[in-house]
Amino acid sequence: MKKTILSLAWALLSAGAAYAQNANECVVNATLNGVPDGTEMEAILGATHRNEKPLAKGVVKGGKLSLTIPVTEVRYIGVGPKGCPFTFSFMTKGGENVQVSLDAKPFNDGTNGGFQSENVKIRGSAMNEECKAKVESVRASLDKIYADYHKQYEAFTEKLNKAYAAKDTALVKKLKQSEDYEGFHQAEDQFFKTVQSSYEKLYADNKDSWWGPFAMLYTMSYFTKENQKEWAMFSDAAKNSFYGKLLNEQINPKGFTGEALPQFDLQQADGSKKSMASCVKGKKYYLVDFWASWCGPCRKEIPNLKKLYELYKSKGLEIVSVSIDQKEDAWKKALAEEKLPWPNGLDRAGIADSYKVRFIPAIFLVDGATGKCIAENIRGAELANKLAELFIK
Repeated sequence: MKKTILSLAWALLSAGAAYAQNANECVVNATLNGVPDGTEMEAILGATHRNEKPLAKGVVKGGKLSLTIPVTEVRYIGVGPKGCPFTFSFMTKGGENVQVSLDAKPFNDGTNGGFQSENVKIRGSAMNEECKAKVESVRASLDKIYADYHKQYEAFTEKLNKAYAAKDTALVKKLKQSEDYEGFHQAEDQFFKTVQSSYEKLYADNKDSWWGPFAMLYTMSYFTKENQKEWAMFSDAAKNSFYGKLLNEQINPKGFTGEALPQFDLQQADGSKKSMASCVKGKKYYLVDFWASWCGPCRKEIPNLKKLYELYKSKGLEIVSVSIDQKEDAWKKALAEEKLPWPNGLDRAGIADSYKVRFIPAIFLVDGATGKCIAENIRGAELANKLAELFIK
């Protein structure tokens, strides 16, 4: 009898230890129909607007994927191949066992690749159900409105696009004067008004908890000073939450002007690393330029940078370009096309995050003697004028 009691006590202690361990992790078991065996998948924090490091990695075997993700508090998690859009995503917290099933089709649009998912079913997460009800349902209703009016005018927009492609200006003009053209644009204007009012209500309804800041991070692609209006309505509890602090960094970023910029090592095209310090040693001024192969404005800025480089390199100007490309092949292809004559490399160490880059191109002008930032997010004529001013001194 004593032995039985001791055995039972040990079993209870073991169960308690297992529960304590599970409270600090989420276990995911997924059936990924259509994802080839051997595909490596990563789980990372989603909706942070940062380049996050993987929390967990796993390889698809027999169409199955198992992940153990270290997480205690509520977090939004995305899972997908490295450098690709999420194959699936969900809200979870420690102690949850999440089951996922989906049908996937590979895609590659020239910029992004990965898997497009259909029939996604996620079970075992109470937090994910709450997220669907509070946040995802709003986006789903907007997606339906968008799909409905595009379907309604599908034949017309196809005809208009063909006229543009054929450079048939007479037909384009005629179509633009039609009732369908007017109807489509009225529907589109109404859609964007609905988007704005729906999101404003979503944020206001959740202003007293972390759901409010999370909803903004989840639904918006970028932020400006105009978003300080939404920020002001959040409670202190919302602002001081994990997602509140992330949102504050986006809406009220602390600039670097007058401060020393972070140092970093760049990954070169040959795989080696080179320090920024070695690139700019002895230079009077230098630019740190964040760009990517897929960024049209970045590529358009390169001729301007080349012109400035030719003008001032002999006077002490250096440029260091940092690509935030996820796909190394795309970056190398762009390098071959652009033939950058200055030091450049790939961000594989969170350099853009340390510089608080929210959009690209992002160019920082730095005093070579002090390492302090003179100006940030400066380009085009403004950059040309500033360099002329500095080098004329």
